[in-house]
Amino acid sequence: MEIDLAQLDSSATGSDLLRAPICIVGGGIAGLTLAHKLVTLGLEVLLLEAGGHTADAFDEIQQAGHAHPGTSELRPRALGGTSLTWGGQLLPFPPDSTSWPISSADLAPFTTEAEDLLAVDSLSYDAASFFTQLHQSAPILLNQLPQLDASLSKFTPFSHRNLAQTLGEKLRTHSKARIILHAQVTELLLASTRDHIEAVLVRTPSGRPHRIEADHFILAAGTIETVRLLLTSQVGNQYDQVGRNFHDHLTVAAATLRAPARTQLLQALRPWIYRGTLHSLKLSASPQLQRQLNLIPILAHLTIDEPDASGIGALRTLLRARQQNNLAAALGETMPQLPRALADAARLTLSARTQRRRYVSPQATVQLRLNAAQRTPSASRITLSPNLQLILDWRVDPTELATLRAFTQHLRAHLNLDGLDWNPSLLTHELTAPIPDLDDARHAMGGASMGTDSRTSVVDRDLRVHGLSNLFIASAAVFPDGSPQLPTLPLMAITLRLAHHLHREH
Repeated sequence: MEIDLAQLDSSATGSDLLRAPICIVGGGIAGLTLAHKLVTLGLEVLLLEAGGHTADAFDEIQQAGHAHPGTSELRPRALGGTSLTWGGQLLPFPPDSTSWPISSADLAPFTTEAEDLLAVDSLSYDAASFFTQLHQSAPILLNQLPQLDASLSKFTPFSHRNLAQTLGEKLRTHSKARIILHAQVTELLLASTRDHIEAVLVRTPSGRPHRIEADHFILAAGTIETVRLLLTSQVGNQYDQVGRNFHDHLTVAAATLRAPARTQLLQALRPWIYRGTLHSLKLSASPQLQRQLNLIPILAHLTIDEPDASGIGALRTLLRARQQNNLAAALGETMPQLPRALADAARLTLSARTQRRRYVSPQATVQLRLNAAQRTPSASRITLSPNLQLILDWRVDPTELATLRAFTQHLRAHLNLDGLDWNPSLLTHELTAPIPDLDDARHAMGGASMGTDSRTSVVDRDLRVHGLSNLFIASAAVFPDGSPQLPTLPLMAITLRLAHHLHREH
């Protein structure tokens, strides 16, 4: 069942429509994943989504410190959340992360379950195993890159990226699920005993308030909105940890590829395709190289950017429009490019079928790009102003800048190819100097970190807020570090693990 709270008759405010054993706050990737799993386990769920079916923006955040565009971009308020806009790329939780109170083995079965929901293949992420499964040799170029660990990410097909179109559709017709749209949660109400949450307050776009009651509450509203709710409600913050240890991934182009390096690297590293799943090679600094060069976790990968005016650009526009429920409008805009789009679609299909590789047009811009985790616990922090506006003080540490430069110089020393235009800001020996084109990866994490000690974390290993019996967080806000270089698959895995924990409790 789906209910638009903005259109709900006021007489229904006190009805059972707004009560359930489990209330999930947020209808994005984590919220939809959790709700879908819980109802399949036989539990009744109420899912509160602040938006509707058409994306609008959250309130702006005041910026302090280093500019962080990701706090305003790619945060659509709508059912589906960031699944309306994300690129669909997946990597699992790494086996050697020491900051987390759970391990990759704890998450392995739930990772497989998440992959099934996202309709990707079952090939290994490890490069050696991947090429063995494909019955082919690994690229010879990998032998020229010592102390790098090769893996391959998977891309979710466009048909499964918007979870509102997949899991959301199943929830709408499920007897144990109720999706409440336009239900902006404004406050968590702490019981007089201060050991559990007794209700949440929501308001409609017109400002009409409602009270939602449940046995268990799960915050799945994304990093920024989860931290906002905890801070404004003064919940879970007895040791002043809410908002601390905010972090993201740093990203920058290390080099742009020209001929002949472009031809050589594309031949060796351009993405592989197997049963409809695209696989992209990642080259991570090994633990040995991290120790040798004093690096934070970092990886390099090829990015392929086809021009918007090209046929592949038109195809990309149409597929993204489908993902965002806006296909009709995009068809009109791309109509002049459709002949080229059809021709390039044929080239893409032919390359996938005959070579099991992605076709790259001569017009594409190809770069060697870096993604680096930030040092944690970080000095970055989300706080509230006196008028209750969120303030993000995002810091970029000199150690992080030094990591980007040292790793670039390691790659340059071993990729001795003509036609690699290296980013000059990454080649300087002034390791703490600013990097002008440095960006965040739109992977907002932290602010409600997971840990075993309530004095240094907000939730425990089961995602329960310390000191509260019925409040949990399913969000990248709980990530204590950025060791998973792509957060969506680990987020879905910890969310599915939480679903099984809640099922046991009920």
